[in-house]
Amino acid sequence: MTLPQFTGDVSVLLGAVKRAEDAGLDSVWVFDHMWPLGAKRRPLLEGWSLLAFLAAHTDAIGIGTLVTRSTMRHPVVLAKMAATVAHMAPGRLIIGVGSGDDASKVENVASGLPFYAGEARTDQLSETVQVLRSYLHGEPFHVSGEYVEVAGLPPSPNPGPAPPVWVGGRSRAARSVAARHADGWNCWGASPERFATEARTVRAEAGDRNVQLSWGGLFVVAENDAEARAKLGSRDPRDYLVGGAQVVADRLAALVEAGAEHIIATFPDAGGVGNYEILGAARDSLRS
Repeated sequence: MTLPQFTGDVSVLLGAVKRAEDAGLDSVWVFDHMWPLGAKRRPLLEGWSLLAFLAAHTDAIGIGTLVTRSTMRHPVVLAKMAATVAHMAPGRLIIGVGSGDDASKVENVASGLPFYAGEARTDQLSETVQVLRSYLHGEPFHVSGEYVEVAGLPPSPNPGPAPPVWVGGRSRAARSVAARHADGWNCWGASPERFATEARTVRAEAGDRNVQLSWGGLFVVAENDAEARAKLGSRDPRDYLVGGAQVVADRLAALVEAGAEHIIATFPDAGGVGNYEILGAARDSLRS
C-alpha cells in the first residue's frame, strides 16, 4: 500500500506503517512529487528522504517508490541515494522509476527541472534505468549518452543484494524499457484483462530476462459493498476497485491469474481506519 504521504506529521506515517505490518501487508510505498497533483498548497513529505527515514525506523517490511521520476534528479545522484537507502534496508527496497507524464509537467516547469516529450522522454528514462542498475550492482561504469555522461564512476555503497529497479508506465515505449533494461514492470489501473495483454508484451520482449510484473491502482474499501459504494461518493467508479473484502479478494485473484506478482493499493483516504485491515483480510482470503 502507498503511504499517507500528503501530511506534515511524521507520526501519521509511522502509524500507517505499523498498521500495515499488523495487517500482514508486504510493503509500503511512496510517491515522488513536489506537491500533490491538483493541490499545490497541501503538505507533502519528499519521497526519498522519507524512504531513508523508513529504512531506519522499520526492520522487516518492504519499502519502495511508485514511482520516482527520472527527471527529478540526476541519474547518478538518484543511484547514490538508492544505494544508500538499500544499504540501510538490505533486501527491502524496490525502486520504481518512470518518466512522468503531461499531468506532472507543471511540477517540472515550476521547479526548473527538465521535461521531455516523445522519444526523448523514453530515451532519458532508459538511460536512467541503465545507470541505476549498473551503479546498484557495484560495477564501475562509463555512460556516454544523450542525457548522462559518466566516466569510470566507482559506486558506493554497494548494497547486497542489489535492489530491483522497476519501470512504471503503460505506454509501449515504457514497457519496452522495462523489458530490455529493468527488473520489473508496474502497470497502473488497468483491468485484469488489459493487464494480462500488456504483461504479455513485456514478457515477449524480455525473452530470457526475468522481469517481475506488478499492478497498482486505487481502492475504496469498507466492511461491506454498500458501505464502500457510499464511501466512493461522487468519484468515478471506473477509476477504483470498490467493495468489501470478498470483492477485493476476487479482483486480486483475477490480477494474480493475469500475471501480477505484486499488487499495490492506493487509498484516497490513505490513513483511513480499516483500509489496511480489509486489504489484509482480502489477501488472506486469496492465499487460502
